[in-house]
Amino acid sequence: MPDDSPTALPVIDRIIAEATASPGAAEATTIDVRVGPYWTVVQSSVGTGLAATLAHAHEHSVAPVGQPGSLHRLSPIVLAERLRSASAPESAVGLAAVNALLAGAAEEAVDGNARELLYERAEGRLLAVIGHFPFTDRLRAVCRELWVFERAGRMQPGDLEESSMDELLPHAEVVAVTGSAVSNHSVETIVGRMRRDAFSVMLGPSTPLARCLLELGFDVLCGTVVEDPEAVVRSVSQGAVTDQIPGVRRVCLWRLPG
Repeated sequence: MPDDSPTALPVIDRIIAEATASPGAAEATTIDVRVGPYWTVVQSSVGTGLAATLAHAHEHSVAPVGQPGSLHRLSPIVLAERLRSASAPESAVGLAAVNALLAGAAEEAVDGNARELLYERAEGRLLAVIGHFPFTDRLRAVCRELWVFERAGRMQPGDLEESSMDELLPHAEVVAVTGSAVSNHSVETIVGRMRRDAFSVMLGPSTPLARCLLELGFDVLCGTVVEDPEAVVRSVSQGAVTDQIPGVRRVCLWRLPG
């Protein structure tokens, strides 16, 4: 495993701690690990988790994922620790393992569609989106103003540099954050910049259903439950994008009132 991971990742540490302490985690075994071009999946004895396989500029002299070919022999708890890695593909393996361990949290979630939720909550309001979504342009049509923050190298016309979040994010009334903010570690800075009264959502199949994220300020986590692991593993291995992955269900885990 690469040893260049950052040392100060308090939010990531809380997510890993919650996942590895979840029911059944200590005895869980790994069934399969696949790193597809767009999605990574970890199938375990307690659940199956997805995470986006982030684009990675790879030098042949550097191994982006440690122990390839043997990952299925490692426990989900050990794999989850890789979420701390500075290597994008390895961090995705860690997040998929975290999501596999947190699969039981879906029992407290309700069926829901993040897209429709955002259309409703963002209407006439100042919306900040961190990471692109397929429906970003439609959100622009309903909100009062839209800011899209993106990392260098992934920016599209009209996007704002990630560094501008320092100044602008505290003014947003609604905040939508891609679940990939966990695997690329940008969640560490995002949680400290959101307005306390902003309506904030983390969404996408990468989103961990971790209650610690609700404690840190998110109102709702809109993630994915894998109901047919074999179909998901097969489709991810064959290059499926989000809408091509069968056997999944979209759910929302809300912060408890009070």
